[in-house]
Amino acid sequence: MEISGKGLQIGYGEHLVIKELDVTFLSTRITSIIGPNGSGKSTVLKAMTKLLPYKSGVVRLDGRNLADYSSKEWARSVAVLPQIHTAPPDFKVRELVGYGRLPYQKWYEKNGEEDEKIIDWAMKATGVWELREKSINQCSGGESQRVWIATVLTQQPEILFLDEPTTYLDIAHQLEMMQLVKRLNRENGIGIVMVLHDLSQALEVSDWIVVIKDGKKYDEGRPEDVITPKMMKEVYDVECEVVRIPGRATPIIAFKEISA
Repeated sequence: MEISGKGLQIGYGEHLVIKELDVTFLSTRITSIIGPNGSGKSTVLKAMTKLLPYKSGVVRLDGRNLADYSSKEWARSVAVLPQIHTAPPDFKVRELVGYGRLPYQKWYEKNGEEDEKIIDWAMKATGVWELREKSINQCSGGESQRVWIATVLTQQPEILFLDEPTTYLDIAHQLEMMQLVKRLNRENGIGIVMVLHDLSQALEVSDWIVVIKDGKKYDEGRPEDVITPKMMKEVYDVECEVVRIPGRATPIIAFKEISA
């Protein structure tokens, strides 16, 4: 499966955030969207997932115009987890995760046996099975993030969009989240598209990188081809080296010492 945007212009009111963009995301890989604050990363994600109308251009899922999909039909193929998500505090984890099955049901239907199997799978795949009887407000930040991913996983999407999934998480939970992302892609065949600020994480887990600068696509390609000292200087205005370490699969970013 692929979702592609062609000639996209996206903005809020009269303010144009994305001036011109062609981009394609595949269900076979993990794609990270990177770029400075305010460059338009999250705006791209919202426009590609029906959360924000685009001003011109077209978005297609497997060649079919986004506008031709009903909300339920779309939610069976594409899931999105925004930066901000809320639920009633007295909701139990299992109850919240179960809401991901709504795209497969009529308004009067309740979860059936097959739905319950999928809910169980999603909770086990994200490591929240043991939390299923806890209230969502009793969960830690890392637990809560995994619960929300379980919720969108019950939609059984082919592509999952994540907007800054490691924001507000400590280092241990950030690593846990990146391991989950890789597992969902490698073991469950779910394409991942995520907005990331941490370039080390992008290098570590991504198959493909899209760089956004000043509302336009600066570059895209394999992480090792895209994250270079030249890109870091032109996009982030920082001096660095991208260093390969023997025995390590991915390089690391070594920033030059900041002078007093």
